[in-house]
Amino acid sequence: MRILNFLTLTLTTGLLALSAESRKNPAAALSSLESTSKAAIFHPDANHLWNQLHAALFVRVNQSGKEYGRDTVDPLLWPSTSVFLLQGKSQTKAIGLLDQFITKEGAKLIKDPVKRAVMQHDLWAVFDWTANTFNPLPFGGQVDPKKHGTDKLNNARKALRQRLAKAITSLALNKREVASLPNNYARAIEAKTFPVRFEEKNPRQPLLPADLLKTDGPWVCVRGALNGPSAPVHMQYYRGRSPFLVFLKLPGGRATTLDYLRRLNKHSSKALQPEDWDKNLPLFPKGTAVALVRQMTVINQVGEMASTPLVQSVQLRVYRKVGQEITDHKNSQAVFKFALNRRDLFANKNGGLKPVTLEKRTGLSLVYNEDYFETERHANRDTVMQSCINCHSCGGATAKSIFSFKQDDWVRAAHSFDTNALRLTPTDIDLEQKRAISWKSQRHDWGLLQGWLETQTP
Repeated sequence: MRILNFLTLTLTTGLLALSAESRKNPAAALSSLESTSKAAIFHPDANHLWNQLHAALFVRVNQSGKEYGRDTVDPLLWPSTSVFLLQGKSQTKAIGLLDQFITKEGAKLIKDPVKRAVMQHDLWAVFDWTANTFNPLPFGGQVDPKKHGTDKLNNARKALRQRLAKAITSLALNKREVASLPNNYARAIEAKTFPVRFEEKNPRQPLLPADLLKTDGPWVCVRGALNGPSAPVHMQYYRGRSPFLVFLKLPGGRATTLDYLRRLNKHSSKALQPEDWDKNLPLFPKGTAVALVRQMTVINQVGEMASTPLVQSVQLRVYRKVGQEITDHKNSQAVFKFALNRRDLFANKNGGLKPVTLEKRTGLSLVYNEDYFETERHANRDTVMQSCINCHSCGGATAKSIFSFKQDDWVRAAHSFDTNALRLTPTDIDLEQKRAISWKSQRHDWGLLQGWLETQTP
């Protein structure tokens, strides 16, 4: 009853404000109410401490005044970001809200384990950003140590880290609560909102396979020959806070897929010249699909990383054409992507998974080093879907376009790989989650966070 009364009061107050304001400026009043609604992610009150803190860390505004990042999976922060959160009003606001969250025990304001897990992961992402200024990504220019490594900026990053570590600790779930986190992918399937099978006659409609994460189902979880995580490039970009799981499915089901993997690996084991290896590389048939699933990792109350079933993104590619000679990279593959939407997740709507539109551009891609809002560059790139095809089209439409097999050159250790050392082998989700945690545990940013965590009271 209290919640109902609060919602009624909030709505009534908003409508009264809109009524008064609309007489002066109807468009501005409607925009203000809409903005307030979008800000109410963790709590119905847009001014709730959690909503304020999240917005202070995630919401960016470009030079034209357009707002971004309200409910993106990751914060819009780049290695070269040197103003946002580190200088001026944004820094003062973030520090003030973090201090308030810590001193007033803000973590206790919301009990829901799902919301606490999501907020903790969000804060963890910001922490990792502060620790990776001089660990740049492969694209988008270099980070200038003289410009970005000043004492002032380094002290600002340290001030954020100190507070973020305390907030992260306060949000930690116990092992029972971690185990209770829902399988939001299963909930998305149960909602029956999206098609579960690919239709060649309608290749653009969002696709969410019902059996993607089913143990011993038609989708086989696979990995390459390198040690470490199964999708090392994606792990590097997102600093290892989430495992990225790779799945393969051939028309015909699991047995057909496993048989193809055996033939592929047998061929790769032969000591052939590159041209002969290329020429006779076993092809999968049209309709073969590859999926990349990102799941959320959290930090529990004993300071350990723990895997969860919460899916943050799903990317799928279906090969409509097959062969090394394929150059039509716009139509050779059908591409689909779903990303986590916090508001939908908390409202139990479609498991919180929302399709990325075909028109969405990659202007705010986090795979570059330069901050879009501080440079206004990279604003007119390909669509998200086309960028997936652009990356995964080398060698035509063959197994080489599956980077877990090819071991892409962006991965340092892959430079020494001969073709006869390449593999694509079956694995399982639990094992890959453990490998991802092991990889993250060896990173400098985790060591830095762990040092802060150990100073906090459990």
